[in-house]
Amino acid sequence: MNLKHAKAAAGTAAALALGTLLLARPQAAAAGFGYGVRLCLHSVLPALFPFFVVCGLLTAGPAAARLAWGLAPLTRRWGLKSKAAPLALLLSWLGGYAVCARTVADLRAQNRLTAREAELLLLLGCCSGPGFVVGCLGGLLLGSVRLGVLLYALQLAANLLAAACLVPWLPEDTAGASTVSAPVPAPAGLPQAISAAVDSSLQVCGCTVFFCVVDAVLHSLFALPALPGAVLSGLLEVSSGCAAFAALGGRWALYGLCFCLSLPGVSVLCQLLTLLRGQVSVKRLLAARCLHLVFLQGLVRLCAPAMPGALAAAGTLGSRVIVLQRLPPDAAALCFIFLGCTLYKLRKTFYNRHGSLR
Repeated sequence: MNLKHAKAAAGTAAALALGTLLLARPQAAAAGFGYGVRLCLHSVLPALFPFFVVCGLLTAGPAAARLAWGLAPLTRRWGLKSKAAPLALLLSWLGGYAVCARTVADLRAQNRLTAREAELLLLLGCCSGPGFVVGCLGGLLLGSVRLGVLLYALQLAANLLAAACLVPWLPEDTAGASTVSAPVPAPAGLPQAISAAVDSSLQVCGCTVFFCVVDAVLHSLFALPALPGAVLSGLLEVSSGCAAFAALGGRWALYGLCFCLSLPGVSVLCQLLTLLRGQVSVKRLLAARCLHLVFLQGLVRLCAPAMPGALAAAGTLGSRVIVLQRLPPDAAALCFIFLGCTLYKLRKTFYNRHGSLR
């Protein structure tokens, strides 16, 4: 009881402090709110809302499992015996954190996943979607779609490694035991799927806007340097953190984006808790994300020489370095013509001189 009272008191104090900061920095709060709304309108809603609807329709019917038949051997090897697991994993990898939490919670509520399967699927499927990693991080922030594709693949590999480390600590399934008294019917059609997608999208956008406001207020209160400010933004809201790290440039941009992919911040955690609706525990997921940070940073460092783009490969070079560069095509053509004329002139001179001797 003392621990519960302490948690309640800490939550009350944090709420009062945050309310005071919002009143003291109204302009920063308004700017953060505007940024969060623009982020939701231009990025979050276009990426998530249609996918929420599609996920609701696909998980409603048993025939949809055929779409993910290629992942069935992988899920069986991991101990996921449910027929809905391959499709749920595919949707999670394509849709990102919110889609994963929404899909796992729905399947758990319908008794189509056991408690162990739900936690394992959460460990395997929680990631940033390809639209965010490939399009936003790779194409827009890093300037290389190929680099975004590689980051997305390494992210999934880190997911598998982190989940493998935590499999022995997953709860054991008891035969005949279930935390759900009766199956909950799945959405029957498009209207129900759209309605559920609207609720889930509003929950995600609410968390995003709120933590954008908190981020803006804290940055206006504390004049943080660029790197600590980027870390703070990443711990609060993943999109703001990625933008802040990308502005640093160099290797800080790449490894900072990996930091945000592994530890997506308080905003995503609140979204997961909201969408899971208490169906699945997130304790082991938090441990998995810490392991994910270690694995992803290691994989990126290992693959750095093969990554497209300009990355700092070594910091121990001398002060005098001769850089080899390719000439532009027009300059290369002029040099070729000049060298050709010079060689021709030398040949004519040499031929005339030695020909006259004969």
